[in-house]
Amino acid sequence: MTQTSRSRLRGRTRGEESDEQQLAGSLSSHVRRGAIWNVASTLLLKFSSIGITALVARILTPHDFGVFAVANTVFMIVSAFGEFGIASCIARADLKVGEIAPTMTSVAIGTSLAIAAAMDFFAEPIATALGAPDGAGPVRIMAIVMVISGVLSVPTAQCIREFKQGSIFLANVIAFFTGMIVLVVLAKTGGGATAFAWSRVAGQLTAAIVIFIATPRFYLFGMSRKALSVLFKFGFPLAVANFVSYILQNVDYALIGHFMGAVELGTYVIAFNSASWSSALLLNVLTMVAMPAFSRVKHDSELLLGAMADGVRAVMLVAAPMCTLVIVLARPIVLTLYGARWEGAANPLRILSLYGLISVLCVLFANMLTALGKTRVILVVQLIWLAALVPAMAIGVHEDGIVGAASAHIAIVAPIVLPCYLFVLQRETRVKLISLAKAAAPPLIAAMIAAFITLLVMSILKNQQVELFVGGAAGGLVYCGLMLPQIVVVLGRGKIKNQRVLRIVSNYYSFARFPAARGKHAAHVVDNILDEQIHLDEGEAVSE
Repeated sequence: MTQTSRSRLRGRTRGEESDEQQLAGSLSSHVRRGAIWNVASTLLLKFSSIGITALVARILTPHDFGVFAVANTVFMIVSAFGEFGIASCIARADLKVGEIAPTMTSVAIGTSLAIAAAMDFFAEPIATALGAPDGAGPVRIMAIVMVISGVLSVPTAQCIREFKQGSIFLANVIAFFTGMIVLVVLAKTGGGATAFAWSRVAGQLTAAIVIFIATPRFYLFGMSRKALSVLFKFGFPLAVANFVSYILQNVDYALIGHFMGAVELGTYVIAFNSASWSSALLLNVLTMVAMPAFSRVKHDSELLLGAMADGVRAVMLVAAPMCTLVIVLARPIVLTLYGARWEGAANPLRILSLYGLISVLCVLFANMLTALGKTRVILVVQLIWLAALVPAMAIGVHEDGIVGAASAHIAIVAPIVLPCYLFVLQRETRVKLISLAKAAAPPLIAAMIAAFITLLVMSILKNQQVELFVGGAAGGLVYCGLMLPQIVVVLGRGKIKNQRVLRIVSNYYSFARFPAARGKHAAHVVDNILDEQIHLDEGEAVSE
């Protein structure tokens, strides 16, 4: 650290901090608190969901999973228009809630009722076209969820805007466990695929109660030209983009169900859900926290560019190890959690895990563009994605079944979609792509090393369960050891108070033998860590 830096820190007082620094500090506190609540919620729900899915997979058949997948596919695709981009409009910090909320309430409830009626009327032909005529009943039940979602749209968006993640955490937890109780009870009593649908209804109803209690203010129906203008300029392109996105997320389900039937679709659902562990952990945080956070710093280019690099780094710290370890542990995961009859899910799981890693970066970049108000650009990228994926998916399913479907995702997202997002992001923000690559590289390299160690450990073991737990533990420990400095800096930036910890981490960064700790990057991080220590020392001296 330079002498100038030390002098600058010694001369600084709290009253001399700039407005920009105060904004960054306040926003950082909100984002950190929001992210912590979201991560806690998602971790709890995801691990609980894994356990429940493993239990239900041993009760129900692949056919039951496939039938509900058809109903859920219909719901996911049409729900984009039911929401109509309203949540993102409300979450934007640069829009006044009171001026737009009544109109948003009217649109949200009106569109959700219309879509629910269409789901009920067309349930049978839709389910038949998707290869599961038995799915008509679950489709009609999911129409109830559509109506509740419309009523919840504006209140939930208000909580997101105000970073009331604690309330959303409570709503998610209560809804999850209520739904899971209904699911297990109905599954054991012969409910089949309808068990999943009724569990969604029960969960959504209980979530509504918590959200309504936490909502700062309720808005009655209304209609204003200004709000409609915002909705059509910002919300409508986003709704179309979400609609295209949901088609992208479910086109594989539709084609597998249509060409191969509900049994193969059920096996693919297990693979896709298992591959989505990392994205499920991160997507909620990106949606609930990242978009409102980026919208608050979009007018300051320096803060925005720094937030973008930090976002990539934080996402990769979580996604990279989870995806690479799932790739090498795919077969033990399937056999241990779901049983031998689901073994066919192992190969697509490996491929879909790589897809999950790339797609979660695409979601992060889409949230950045949404915060900048570039929803039409997102729509263009999504349309390019859809135009390329549909024929690729049809060919993949026809040639190699569910493995071909998984391969089609990679064939499109890696060489086409990700470069499109990077190109648009660089054009709109002038961010240096090399800075994003430098942020992503250390976690990815460390994750690959951890995966290699896991493979070595697995090669000397015989039992699938032992391979899963011992191999996974070995890889996880290696990754945490390699990335400890970045983990501490990302999670503890500005919050580290113990001077010994500060010194250990800075030395670790100076001497660690891996790319994340070399050259100017290491010097910069060490400088920041020591800056914190000097600031802490001087603060204590002043207080004395």
